[in-house]
Amino acid sequence: MPEIIVSLQHIGGTVTEGQARSHSVVIDRPADKGGDDKGPMGGELLLLALGGCFLSTFLGFARGEGHPLEEELVSLEVTGVLTPAPTRFTEVTVQVTAPAELEGEFSKQFLKAERGCIVHNSIKDAIQVVFEYRWVSRG
Repeated sequence: MPEIIVSLQHIGGTVTEGQARSHSVVIDRPADKGGDDKGPMGGELLLLALGGCFLSTFLGFARGEGHPLEEELVSLEVTGVLTPAPTRFTEVTVQVTAPAELEGEFSKQFLKAERGCIVHNSIKDAIQVVFEYRWVSRG
């Protein structure tokens, strides 16, 4: 079976550096939680990972179907609802904003991206994940 391997190294204080292929990310706690605030927390990275996975999967489908996507047309806001004891996300909402005139063209790719995103597929049985679509007029 295929695997994805990343590595992490404590680099001082509350700071960890993660490596994925040739990319690195700094992970830390906010100052109000005793950290140095040098990077996002793990929970924030989970939300970023979900949004990034969905968006890159969508972009792959859209380009594969001939849409050049020359400009920034789609944006996301990912919100996680925390529940204590133990602290965890119990619901995540992914709000996708896209141009209203492209609703017919993008709707199918968005649904395919929901089903094709590795992160969504990995967490959807443990966390309620809701995708909301906002279709807005440009200009």
